Amino acid sequence: METASLSAEELLQRMVLHDDQAALSELFTRYYAQLVAFALPLARSRELAEEVVSDVFLKVWQKRATLAEVQNPASYLYVAVRNQALNYRQKAENQPARPLEDVPTELLVELSTPERTMLYGELYAEIQQAVHKLPPQCQMAFRLVREDGLKYKEAAAVMGISVKTVEVQMGIALRKISHALQAHVPQRATGTNRIMRIALLVLALLPAAGW
Repeated sequence: METASLSAEELLQRMVLHDDQAALSELFTRYYAQLVAFALPLARSRELAEEVVSDVFLKVWQKRATLAEVQNPASYLYVAVRNQALNYRQKAENQPARPLEDVPTELLVELSTPERTMLYGELYAEIQQAVHKLPPQCQMAFRLVREDGLKYKEAAAVMGISVKTVEVQMGIALRKISHALQAHVPQRATGTNRIMRIALLVLALLPAAGW
């Protein structure tokens, strides 16, 4: 099928459903120049702006199986490029990562000790497995907000749903993931408090922005 005549939404669906590299190539050709121009003021150099956009398209291809719920590919690309450019610039300026003040101190201590290195890997793998088991819309909302760093309003625009629906889906995602990780939180924390501690652990282990 001739990809040039397809809409961005159709191109993305061909990537998701058929692993269509021609569809990716068409999206790249269609949006590359305007995305580089968009990224330039944020990245502050053309070379970095081009690298940002190329990396975004690479990640889109790698993550294509998780993008079925994206209703607005153009919006998704622009938000992804913006976040990636800001992340690159932050790293270049050696700015410290966002602090995790809200995470219980004992959890951070446990995760930072050498004997907990293996546990960290196991927890992260279990989180990813739990995310993969979420319902499609719930998984998409969670990935957009927690992995891609979108605001709820931006995720809602990308998915073609209301901000309230994104909030609800995020709540469902955190509850389901927290339930899957209950074995890793000290038993002395019980009830609602224990669920909240697990949710904070999830947020600490997952990136808040970027890819």
